[in-house]
Amino acid sequence: MGLFNVLRSLVGAAAEDQATLQVGFESSPDSTGLNFYLPHGDFDRLKASASGTGLQKMQIILLRMLEEQGMAEPIANGFHVPSETVVRLDEEQANVLQLPPMFPGRFESHISSHARNSAFRVNLFAAFPEGRAPFERVGPLLRFGPSEAYRLNPGELLGVQSWEAHRDLEPGERGEAANLRLMAELQVAQRSGMNIDLSHFDKIDVVVPEHIGVVATQHSDGSVTLSPSLGDGSTPDELERRWGQVDMNAEGGVIRVGNRVVLLEPEKMAGVKEVLGSRHIPADRVADFIRSPSAFLDAALVNLDLGFSARVEGVGRLTHMDFSDPDAKPMDWFATSVRAESPGALKTVIKSDEDLQRVEEVFAAAREQGADTLEYGGKQIDISDAEAVSAVLDGIKRDGIPSQSSAESGPKEEKEPEETVGVILKDADELHTELIQKAENARVTAEPDWSRYARSPFPHQREGVLWMLGLIRQALAEKADDLYRLQGGLLADDMGLGKTYMGLVAMGEYLASSLSDRSAKKPMLVVAPLTLLENWEEEVHKTFGDIPFRDIVVLQSGRDLKDYRVSGAARESAQLSSLLDEQDRVDESDIRYALNIGPDAGARRLDMDRRLVLTTYQTLRDYQFSLCKIDWGMVVFDEAQNIKNPNTLQTRAAKGLKADFKLLATGTPVENSLGDFWCLMDTAQPGLLGSWDHFRDAWIKPILAADEKDRDQVRQEIGTELRQTVGPFMLRRVKEDQLPDLPVKKVHFGIVESTDSPAGASRNMAAYMRGSQLQAYDAVLNDYRAQSESEDMRGRALSALQRLREASLHPRLHSEGELYASTSEEARSFMRESAKLGVLLDLLDDIRQKDEKAILFMATKKLQRVLKLWLDQIYGLDVGIINGDTPSAPRKSDIRTRKQLIRDFEAQPGFNLLIMSPIAAGVGLTVVEANHAVHIERHWNPAKEAQASDRIYRIGQKRDVHIYMPAALHPEFDSFDLHLHRLLSRKLMLKDAVVTTEEVSESELVRSMGL
Repeated sequence: MGLFNVLRSLVGAAAEDQATLQVGFESSPDSTGLNFYLPHGDFDRLKASASGTGLQKMQIILLRMLEEQGMAEPIANGFHVPSETVVRLDEEQANVLQLPPMFPGRFESHISSHARNSAFRVNLFAAFPEGRAPFERVGPLLRFGPSEAYRLNPGELLGVQSWEAHRDLEPGERGEAANLRLMAELQVAQRSGMNIDLSHFDKIDVVVPEHIGVVATQHSDGSVTLSPSLGDGSTPDELERRWGQVDMNAEGGVIRVGNRVVLLEPEKMAGVKEVLGSRHIPADRVADFIRSPSAFLDAALVNLDLGFSARVEGVGRLTHMDFSDPDAKPMDWFATSVRAESPGALKTVIKSDEDLQRVEEVFAAAREQGADTLEYGGKQIDISDAEAVSAVLDGIKRDGIPSQSSAESGPKEEKEPEETVGVILKDADELHTELIQKAENARVTAEPDWSRYARSPFPHQREGVLWMLGLIRQALAEKADDLYRLQGGLLADDMGLGKTYMGLVAMGEYLASSLSDRSAKKPMLVVAPLTLLENWEEEVHKTFGDIPFRDIVVLQSGRDLKDYRVSGAARESAQLSSLLDEQDRVDESDIRYALNIGPDAGARRLDMDRRLVLTTYQTLRDYQFSLCKIDWGMVVFDEAQNIKNPNTLQTRAAKGLKADFKLLATGTPVENSLGDFWCLMDTAQPGLLGSWDHFRDAWIKPILAADEKDRDQVRQEIGTELRQTVGPFMLRRVKEDQLPDLPVKKVHFGIVESTDSPAGASRNMAAYMRGSQLQAYDAVLNDYRAQSESEDMRGRALSALQRLREASLHPRLHSEGELYASTSEEARSFMRESAKLGVLLDLLDDIRQKDEKAILFMATKKLQRVLKLWLDQIYGLDVGIINGDTPSAPRKSDIRTRKQLIRDFEAQPGFNLLIMSPIAAGVGLTVVEANHAVHIERHWNPAKEAQASDRIYRIGQKRDVHIYMPAALHPEFDSFDLHLHRLLSRKLMLKDAVVTTEEVSESELVRSMGL
């Protein structure tokens, strides 16, 4: 159905109103982007939801979402979207905004003169199959005459902008440096998606060094020669032969190394001169140079080595660990074991002549007994059409046994891991049982001076602070270079008990107390999800009467990162692959550090004493080498489950950070498997649980060795024993024990498979799929079954599973354009097409009757958008959406952050709704004005789901809390929602076993999960 027909059916207009139906926002480009606007009166009425076409309503939702993300700006009667945003819109967003198509051609470049000559020019043309043409760029659009325009991609925008800037230079400004920079920027644009022919550049790779380093070569007489390092992969020998090319009297310069052209800007040239001016270190002064290189070289010009932690062995290619969960149970998501398949499926189960003979025997016996199905190879085969079965068997005899894929006939071929470079860690292979004794003996000698803090602790918070301070005191008493010293702990308190407050108090006590003999207090680091950075900033001011930190730096794009980055520096996580040697290692002298760190970095130094640095796990990953060089006092990993996988760069970097003490804070130390717990403890305290191989043999293999019927019980016993083994290195408390004044929490499941029904969970939250939804769901099952009869389904099951999930949400979600609603009745009708959303609608009507507030959790953005449209129509609301696109920190004064959206939601009296993604808003946000949470789309990770629910069940909540898990059921088979519920339940049982301090019976566990 075309967009026009969709709109016509929605607003019910006559054929002569076609022009009106097509009207959306007008758009016009300018030099910086696109303007979307309506006449003033129309725009005001649309904002007030009084009038407007369905297209205009969808457009304003999208434009407002872009505004919330800081990617659009309001204008008098519409919005301005910058070019950099427009070129990054996906096709779905572009279609809603009615943007021109992407540029279908390519670019041709023609060079005149030489790069060393001021007459150097690059002429750029747009090339089409029918020929080339000049063009004009206006914002994000490429124009060919008054009526033909195309949308640029990010690489094309970068390339054209760079070309325009060089084209507009005066002849005197068009020197070799400017010419080489254009060549470099066009190469970057090509790698970013610009289809451009750069063959005229003679395959020269232009490099702009991010810093000047130093390489020391020691001679037989003990003396040392220093050489500049450019960080471009050039060896000292290659560079040695080329320093003569550089005019040392000039401010900048250019050298050529093979096919590389290295552009030395003035500040980099000064660094080269600094090293070359102090080249020779006599033998009797080498020890002084190693001890204090800044006494010989100006560290403001030359990046000096600061040294990694005791756990970092070096830098190189990461070796992939086998960290899969061998305890995972297969699930029959597509009902293949209970639905008879067509005779063609015999081709996938007959793998030998013996199989063929056996199937013929089983087939004959089944026909004699009057059976319509036979079972073989784990599949049910429909044999009601005997002739069809015989035809398949005859074909196999005639053509031979079908060849099997490598996955069916032999071991699975392992996928080569993506090449990444990071810090290489020393494995904590040894088990140090004395660590437990040290932790048990760790005590604080004095109570904190609580008068320094703006609020008094709850008893459990005081206990948590004292636990941390005891471990910190013991950690400071041990040698910093000992891999197996006491160095961290895991605060696994339930969500809502104030882990942020306790962590800040511990930091304050670390800085203020006499536990350390150091005269200078070290910087402190908090690594947290992006959504929590704003929360940490606010908590600092709420926690301290007199803030002990020098200042707070938010090391994040859009905030303070730009102030501490080395000029022109690239992310460190992806820059070193070309520098690997034969041993897959990188010489540390070649590392291009991207942050200003160390004692000689001057005013732009990041690691100032007593500074609190807040950053994200992604920034830790991207700038791992710089951050691992800093000598931190205390590091807090908030929501530490983000470093549960040892194969990620951010986990390796977390383990490699140098710190007096590491605190890992998470309410969910086990999300998917026991391996999560090992990885967290290996970060907090190396040596406590040994290496991964040891841990797997000691703790996981006993579960696998147990009989299937006993495995859950063994899993629980292993988890309890593991909790006891880590002893005082983990502190775990739950809300219900520590906060007796909290109201009751009631969980309403759509699926109840246990006779132990949870207290208060009486509302029916399930409905059977019917009509178009049941047809859509069965179509996915049938399509998967048909494909599996003749194709290898590896790699396709995940996409099929996503289609099942989507069909369970709404049968027409894939056709979002068909779901525009112009009236309340139409919106209700759309929702009733889904079993799950029909249950939701009845629930929301009841919540409105109670004049209470609810949060709706879902991850699919299409569902977020259509639900907002429907719920706005039905209830007369302006429902807010918080997802991964919503900024967590303020970018402009008129852009609402996640917390500001929540304040607006809570400020409205009575009934209100808020849509949240459990991923983006599942942590760090408090919404106690709401007391209903509905998980319309359950998350694969039960920890994310629990974190999301606990946004409303925490300190400050006064009313009983209701958590709803609606489900869509199938009338014949186990549905997607039922399978997912079982998967999450198994993960919850394992988590509870590890984090619970006492033995828990299986029935109690089941009851605690609401099953």
